Amino acid sequence: MTLTTEGNRASSSIADTPDRLHVHRLGQMGRATQLLLGSLDQGLELTAGSSSFVFLGSRFLPGWALELVLIAALVPFLTATVDLFAYCRRRRIRLIGSIRSYVRRLGFWAWIGISFLLLTLLGAWPRGAALPPNPSSTAATHWPAVGVIGLILLGCVGWLVSRERLLPRRPVRGEERLAGYAGALLALAVLALLTAASNPFALIFILPSLHIWLWLPQIRDRQPWVRLAVLAAGFIGPLLLVGSIAWRFGLGLDAPWYLMELTATGYVPLPAIAIFLAWLAVAGQLIALEAYRYAPYPSAAERAGRGPLRAGIRRLAANRRGTYPNDELAARRQARARH
Repeated sequence: MTLTTEGNRASSSIADTPDRLHVHRLGQMGRATQLLLGSLDQGLELTAGSSSFVFLGSRFLPGWALELVLIAALVPFLTATVDLFAYCRRRRIRLIGSIRSYVRRLGFWAWIGISFLLLTLLGAWPRGAALPPNPSSTAATHWPAVGVIGLILLGCVGWLVSRERLLPRRPVRGEERLAGYAGALLALAVLALLTAASNPFALIFILPSLHIWLWLPQIRDRQPWVRLAVLAAGFIGPLLLVGSIAWRFGLGLDAPWYLMELTATGYVPLPAIAIFLAWLAVAGQLIALEAYRYAPYPSAAERAGRGPLRAGIRRLAANRRGTYPNDELAARRQARARH
């Protein structure tokens, strides 16, 4: 327990000198602390468990009531998602290609998480106890250039490997686009249930994307700026978290790095990290759909004989020569058909 007269962000230790102490205020804090400890010692024994409360000005709300409201807010989204899945089943629209495409994107973001863990073990990020660092410290505002560049390079390698199976090889039909939306929303529903099971309060960051992105299949034929506006509005939840930390602790543009440091020190639990990476995979699939760069996972006949890494290197080399592997593959198939 910490008793302080400062705000959310403590002042710098360099400026914290004895001549700046307010003797009268310090005495009041000391007497209040003594009375508090005395009342705790004379009171009944505290129970092992504790209840959560949300303070709203001079009033407080029991935590279970807020959790119940957040969980109840999932019901409309889950109902609509199940209805979309049933519609695809009635129309015999296969979802396996959409789900495999999502799993491919999930593999890329899992690679990002593994790379971040690897750089943590190598000492690229500041280490310490699993506690929030002081926002005024150097570690909270200093971006380690070597670690950030290493994470970007490893992410580029993972993207080159994964993108080969995600590129469209032919025109995508309307049913396949609808299946892409259905697969992404089903994955989002699973993530919402996992969030509710692990920490219901965290639903406040994922609920905007649930209810806003649910409209994307309905407006898939509208103007591009309408679809992009709805897609961007789904990022309100994560932006709310980053903005809250940036404003409350006065971090500004260093707020994303502060969140990364909380992850590196182990303060953020592993289930929350895994759910967030899976949520980013859903966002990636929806971005591909709105940018008309989505394609279902290719079948064995549509895939090249090379693996993803070799095919990605060959594609880069072909782009420099002005030719494309898909064109070469089509030419070879046409030649075989003539023979």
